[in-house]
Amino acid sequence: MNDPRSAAAASNRLSRALLLAIAIAGFHTLWALYQWYQLIVERRGGQPFCIGGGHCADVWNSPFASAIHARTGLPVALWGVAWGLAAFALPLVARIRLSRRRAVDSWLGATLLTALAGVVGAAVLLAASLQLGHVCTTCALTYGLVLAYFAVCFAGLGLPSFQRLVRGAPLALAAVAAAAALLFFPGRQTPQSMSETGASALQSLPSAPVGGTADEREIVTFINGLSPQAKQLLSDTLAAYAGAPIVSPPPPRKVIGPAYPRLALTEWTDTLCSHCAQMHEVLKQLRTRFGPDAFSLAPHQYPLDSACNAGIKGGESNPVRCLAARVQICAEGMPNEFEFVGSLFENQATLNDAKLWELAQVLGPRAELEACAASPETEKKLQDDIAWAQSHGLQGTPFLFVGGRETVAFPPLLYVLALSRGAPSHPAYGSLPPPQPLPWQK
Repeated sequence: MNDPRSAAAASNRLSRALLLAIAIAGFHTLWALYQWYQLIVERRGGQPFCIGGGHCADVWNSPFASAIHARTGLPVALWGVAWGLAAFALPLVARIRLSRRRAVDSWLGATLLTALAGVVGAAVLLAASLQLGHVCTTCALTYGLVLAYFAVCFAGLGLPSFQRLVRGAPLALAAVAAAAALLFFPGRQTPQSMSETGASALQSLPSAPVGGTADEREIVTFINGLSPQAKQLLSDTLAAYAGAPIVSPPPPRKVIGPAYPRLALTEWTDTLCSHCAQMHEVLKQLRTRFGPDAFSLAPHQYPLDSACNAGIKGGESNPVRCLAARVQICAEGMPNEFEFVGSLFENQATLNDAKLWELAQVLGPRAELEACAASPETEKKLQDDIAWAQSHGLQGTPFLFVGGRETVAFPPLLYVLALSRGAPSHPAYGSLPPPQPLPWQK
């Protein structure tokens, strides 16, 4: 015969575990909503909050995260909200049914399955982040909450039987599916990563046309082959480029490239900026497509570190940003300057002072470079770069000008401008949809 007091104690322990799971899931849902809000801030050109100044935006805009958004309609943050809603609702229903002395076995099985799915999902996201070489420090709290939910469920609800999990599976799937359906519209309205959309559009640039096919024809062919989203972004960024006032960038110290290029570029970059690395890859693609006359480039530095840039308040501090900026100034005019900068971008994940000096061997003796990097002349050049960018409205890197017009570093835009030689309007653009304001202009 069952002891009523033991049964009551077990019921109380189960009730407390369910209540704790509900509380953790509720907090997780609110935190995931906040991360989604920060994602929108970043996609609209703002500066998102990232605990400890980590690489949150790099992870949010990674190919893995971008693919999830593109293929499911929900960014990873909203999938976190969907999981949190399911993880909240299932133990809540179980708790209500328990208080009414109704059967809860299926609901407990669904809660345990959801906890297990959360741990698996967190592990996959963490693995993808580590493979990228960056850690989203804000996401670490999410992982901790998922693990806490898992621990509470399996400690408080007991190890599930296979039959309980089978009975709970339809409820768990239904809860997640309902939450995802609820979030589908805001997910589709969330701006996707411009860099990833643009990079995918340039995966296979056409080779040089046989027989000297007109650039205009190539523009039309390229535009017609774009996805609807990429086509809209190209229209939007072209309109922003056409509407930008023409300014006179500071006189270049040295220029990479020919005197009469297709595109005359002026840039401000940060060595650890992932978008800057992506833009460098696009420039390499343009060189491959158009040859040495593709562009000229006047490089300037804007290290995102308060140690050498007074315009940066708080956030992550990494001394290599300032050192790399100074070494790049010292590399100006050297034959392999462009390739050296590319090697810095390629090694972002592991770049430190030792690695930087190793890569800088192609420039010349280290002692000479160290003397140059530490010189007052180099520091003045760096501070001049920073001051000009700040006085002309820099909001983030890369800060890019094409022929004196501020330009979004959107890969299809740079390709089309190379074909049209920087024309802000052209009959070949006629198949583009009407432009819309860019997210940060709304």
